[in-house]
Amino acid sequence: MEIKSLSLKNKNNANIFLALTSKGEFSLHSEAIVKNGIKVGEVDDAVFDSALMQSNILIATERAMKYISTKLKTEHQIKDYLYKQGYNSQVVNPVVQKLNDYNLINDFQFAKSYMVSNKNFSANKLKQKLISFGVKQGAIDEILYEVDDFPACQKSAQKFLKNKPLDAATIQKLTRHLLSQGYSFDTIKTVLHTLQIEYEE
Repeated sequence: MEIKSLSLKNKNNANIFLALTSKGEFSLHSEAIVKNGIKVGEVDDAVFDSALMQSNILIATERAMKYISTKLKTEHQIKDYLYKQGYNSQVVNPVVQKLNDYNLINDFQFAKSYMVSNKNFSANKLKQKLISFGVKQGAIDEILYEVDDFPACQKSAQKFLKNKPLDAATIQKLTRHLLSQGYSFDTIKTVLHTLQIEYEE
């Protein structure tokens, strides 16, 4: 293979170079260029392929780091992001492994942070949200063990009942409202009892 030219691809990123070759254009990372001795002229195909794979992993890692820099992400979210960027599993898996090795991905920390930010969520609603983010079941189980539905359910009930008459119709609506938020019948009954409201089957 012949490399016809090597030039900086993006002025905002001094690590990414555009290699114009006899087989097309390719993005190479400066680290891979140096490591594999890539330069203009003839280059062994196997050496170039190795440099290209290393470059894809390095570039994908930098993208993933930028993606998680402002907000915690789950392993599932990062994989999904990288696949949408066009990377295959040969690139994605090493990137995710590297992030895991440096503890930059932690499903439990993500779940814990999400729980703290959404204290009014019922355990069931929290579980469904965490599943939708791709949080691993083990982390979900650990988080749900810490969740007590009663305070949030009571707060939601008090808010719903504000300035409303305590008649049968209102209590039925309240029950449906709390059920829709993911609270169990047992929790709802306990809250109603605490608020000195009789629940009718």
